[in-house]
Amino acid sequence: MPTAKTLAALSRWNTALVETPNAHRQLLVVSGSAHYCKDVIDHIKQQYSDHETLLLGTSLYPETNSAGIAAYRQILGAEYSLAIVDTFETFRPNAILAVAGTVTQGGMMVVCCPDFNEWPVYHETSTGHYLSYGEQLQYSHLRAAILRQFGKTSTVAILRENYAVELPEVISAQPPVAPPSPFISAEQQRLYNLITAGRPIESALLTADRGRGKSTLLGMIAGHYMATQEQSVIITSRYAVSVNQVFAGVLLTCPQATQIDRHRVSFNELTCQWLPLDHPSLSTLTDSALLLIDEAASIPVAQLTALCQQAKHLLLSTTVRGYEGSGRGFITRFIPWLKQHRPDIRHYKLQKPIRWFDGDPLEQFWYRALCMDTTAVDTDKVGSVTHCSNTFNYKALDKQQFDSPANRQLLPLLMQAHYQTTGDELVRLYDSPANNTLLAIRDNEVIGVLNYQQEGGALLSDVASQIASGARRVNGHLSAQGLSVLLASDVMATATYWRINRIAVLSRYRREGIASTLINRLQQQAKVSGVDALTTSYGATPALTAFWNTNDFVPAKPGLKRDASSGEYSLLMFLPLSQTMLDVQALIAQRFSQELLLHPSPKTFGFPPSQSPFAVNESIQACSFAILEQVVSGSRSLQHARGSVAWLLETQAEVIAETESKVVLQNFLANSNTLNNLTKRYRLSGKRETERFITSHLGRVISRLER
Repeated sequence: MPTAKTLAALSRWNTALVETPNAHRQLLVVSGSAHYCKDVIDHIKQQYSDHETLLLGTSLYPETNSAGIAAYRQILGAEYSLAIVDTFETFRPNAILAVAGTVTQGGMMVVCCPDFNEWPVYHETSTGHYLSYGEQLQYSHLRAAILRQFGKTSTVAILRENYAVELPEVISAQPPVAPPSPFISAEQQRLYNLITAGRPIESALLTADRGRGKSTLLGMIAGHYMATQEQSVIITSRYAVSVNQVFAGVLLTCPQATQIDRHRVSFNELTCQWLPLDHPSLSTLTDSALLLIDEAASIPVAQLTALCQQAKHLLLSTTVRGYEGSGRGFITRFIPWLKQHRPDIRHYKLQKPIRWFDGDPLEQFWYRALCMDTTAVDTDKVGSVTHCSNTFNYKALDKQQFDSPANRQLLPLLMQAHYQTTGDELVRLYDSPANNTLLAIRDNEVIGVLNYQQEGGALLSDVASQIASGARRVNGHLSAQGLSVLLASDVMATATYWRINRIAVLSRYRREGIASTLINRLQQQAKVSGVDALTTSYGATPALTAFWNTNDFVPAKPGLKRDASSGEYSLLMFLPLSQTMLDVQALIAQRFSQELLLHPSPKTFGFPPSQSPFAVNESIQACSFAILEQVVSGSRSLQHARGSVAWLLETQAEVIAETESKVVLQNFLANSNTLNNLTKRYRLSGKRETERFITSHLGRVISRLER
């Protein structure tokens, strides 16, 4: 329990923070036992009201209104004077960045963690976001690095159980000259004037770091649109709570408006209304409608591009750096599409913070601590590159040297190359025991990265048969589970794989063979280590598939559903290394061809079906019947057996009589991507009953063959 002296010092310091004019935001770290941290938090919370307090994490306060760490996405657009993160549950960079972005000027962010000596080896209550099945974390290099940052940063306040308090002097900022009301910054006023100067108003994209007022500016423009052009406005975003600041902005420039409920503002007979992304009205927008898209980078690309094509008048806003995983990935992937298809849209960047002051130590600390300073990778640098491979140095990432210049370039490079890379990648890079990284370095600059994950092996031995039958899916082990299910083979589950998660090369060094060299070096290491196969899985595009094919990877398993973020189908490819994998390579190729025949978009993968998807041999026969029997027994999904059903009808036609069951299965294959057609045809109640109906007829056919 903290001493009375400690609590008194904390109260005086917190009072000074609250009462100091123009105070910078403060980071307070509370470290010790759960009881100690809870007592300190209880004391701090007494100085703040409930509505201005956020508590994220459920280990310290499981019985209160605290939210789990994974709920960090729900606090978009919120503002708090006191924001507390309970890392006893887990330490997630995405959540840390999200919470830091909600703290208002003069406010406090509190991070509660176990004692500094214990935190790197502490077993968190939630580890599913970075540990695969069977993995155990022995030591967290990331948490150890964050502790070093706490200790060497003079602006961080620390309350550590059984240690003297470290409470830095409250720092005041020099506030900027306030612009005319209702604007908070001169930059906000300037962009507002630029966008609203015409009639109709200009379509625009606003990008910024957190706390720059982009959502408020979006709302101010919408309010102006309603008041001057007498047109309604529609807002959409991934999460409804993210638009609270948009509505606040609407009321600033259209003060006569009234907020009817949390999703709608009314002005005369006009409305500014939030709609979910899948609302039918978004596909039937009128030419006069203004569509606002908030936090656009968090929306799946396919949906985002469709919305941008649908709306004539369009305003988008999004965070550039931070937990959404947008950053360079959003800019390098989506912006080029936007420039090509919507050249009328102007791109504006907000630089000045309005939720806090310039030089904010809280923002600076977390961007530095979590490698979010993207200037660490100068992706815009130009210049000639001489093809001299002997000038490149290839080495493994040293997880113990988190703060080295080379390591600090790693995450920014991955973020500018991969749309879905977020701050949470740091946890996997440094703390997952089975995750490793190769670096290509030239003149102390990281120019290439290959990150890979060890999968399969003994870790899956106790669940291999369940995985092979489709009865169970465990966390991680994507390749092992994918190939095991594909072949209905527990041997495939316990084979060993090195799956390439990420591969990236700075743009000015591309086509110099660096990526292929990284792959070749990994292949040589894998052979020495006795690994069965290298694998990779990615959103299939012709260019990516050609790259992997050039590096001797062959297709194994096409994904059936489009990825929510990229809108692409995944493709699992592999490079066999051991005799075990070479022996099944032909079977994998045949199964791939079978799945491709019935895929909703087979041309996506760039590989035509082989000439023998329906060849009959001992291995494919055993595999196919095992898959079909698993469907009948209920362990495997019918949708993951379509190729085997096709093989059955094609190869066993002479044995299968012309029965109702055969007709049902033929209809299933003809409508496998649109099951609702069968639901209507056979007058069934829904998808689940339709699948049971088809499975029952499959069972009858299998029984007939066994007689």
